[in-house]
Amino acid sequence: MENATQTGRYFLTKNPNLSEIQVQKLTYYAYVWNLVLQNHRLFEENPEAWIHGPVFRTLYKAMKRREFYEVESSEFEDIDSQERLILDMIYRIYGRFSGYELEIITHNERPWQNARGDKSHDEISTDEITDEDIIQYYGELLNQGVN
Repeated sequence: MENATQTGRYFLTKNPNLSEIQVQKLTYYAYVWNLVLQNHRLFEENPEAWIHGPVFRTLYKAMKRREFYEVESSEFEDIDSQERLILDMIYRIYGRFSGYELEIITHNERPWQNARGDKSHDEISTDEITDEDIIQYYGELLNQGVN
């Protein structure tokens, strides 16, 4: 994927009724699992630890424009097959959860917690969630599932 916005738009081809929080969290998990499983970043932007969970700032800004939601599945025909496999897996696993449920899930995961530090639950933050925290935490989850 080129960027978080394109990734978010891909998920809208799966379900055009996804909320903004769902799109953000699905994009986050696509970033996470591509990094852990493929050992490379899906795109260059790091997620930030916002109040309601991980957010990609460019995706947040894009979702404020009506054109963001005018998506045709044909614009994604050239996606690498491995990337498509991971994106579709993310949608199958996480797409069934509401935005609120996804927010709770991410709030209970170490990468978001580490980036938030000792900030209060309603304190604004733009601190980035690091790739190192992502790889360590989700890599451990993956290893627990294998053992």
